[in-house]
Amino acid sequence: MKRITRKTSSPRTKDAADVNPSATGAYTSELRQSGSRWLLTAQDDDLHPQLPAPGLVPAVENAVGIVNFINRAPGHMASLTEILTALSISKSHCHSILKTLTYFGWLKFDPRTKAYHLNSGLLASASSLLGSPVLDTIRHELQQLVRRTEIPAVLTQPQVDDTFIVIDKFNGAQSMEVSFPIGHHFPRDATANMRAYLAWQPESVVDRWMKNWRPVRYTSATLMTEEDMRAEIVATRKRGYARSVGELTEGLMALGMPIFDRQGEVIYIFTCSGLLSALAPREEQLAREIVRTAISINRALLARVPGDFPTA
Repeated sequence: MKRITRKTSSPRTKDAADVNPSATGAYTSELRQSGSRWLLTAQDDDLHPQLPAPGLVPAVENAVGIVNFINRAPGHMASLTEILTALSISKSHCHSILKTLTYFGWLKFDPRTKAYHLNSGLLASASSLLGSPVLDTIRHELQQLVRRTEIPAVLTQPQVDDTFIVIDKFNGAQSMEVSFPIGHHFPRDATANMRAYLAWQPESVVDRWMKNWRPVRYTSATLMTEEDMRAEIVATRKRGYARSVGELTEGLMALGMPIFDRQGEVIYIFTCSGLLSALAPREEQLAREIVRTAISINRALLARVPGDFPTA
């Protein structure tokens, strides 16, 4: 079995040149060959953005914190003691929140292990999000794209901390399969996603992103200077699509495009990726396909796109 692996780990000090503030530990991506098929996997266990609580409604903030903690806990389960210790919530308050979340089906209590698990009530409450007409439109177009190109696609959503969450993935009969789970976190500097997001943003947004950027050398091809990063963002806009050439994962090439809403905000990003050796010779043809798909999606959503965004 062949493997192409790259792991980035955070050094001891946050002011070191290669520390990524979006990561608390390590982000691992890997291309692994099994027979004639390649699998693209990634591990984000140490990449869990923790937004500071705004202090507006403590009970709601604690409930969100509990759900997130259980989701990230080993085995996706946690006891009352583990939760209140980790989140510094009083025992009575924590117990009341757990009882409430259990009552509404968001959690389930296992009396044998004395642990709480996430329950399907969460999915019922969020069903309209993943089953929205907007996502149905996007899914249809991406499924068609994957069929035409035989290249897998991943749909992500930008987060307030600049990271990206996997919303859906589309695999076909191609030689490489994307194995990211739904909900997987990409770091804020995940190359194709980041460039697709920033390329058509106002300069002030790019400046803010750069201010908070700390380079991480994911591979030998990763860009490490602000000058190079800005130049590639400009090149992305001029080119009309984002590209990553072995910069996040060794041996992997990815092409990406943004999806806008009616206010002109980037609401989703899709990327198509595959073995660098296979995609590089096809880049021009694949680029036409992803640009055509992005145009079709944005038109279907009645999105407001920047004036210099590809139109044909």
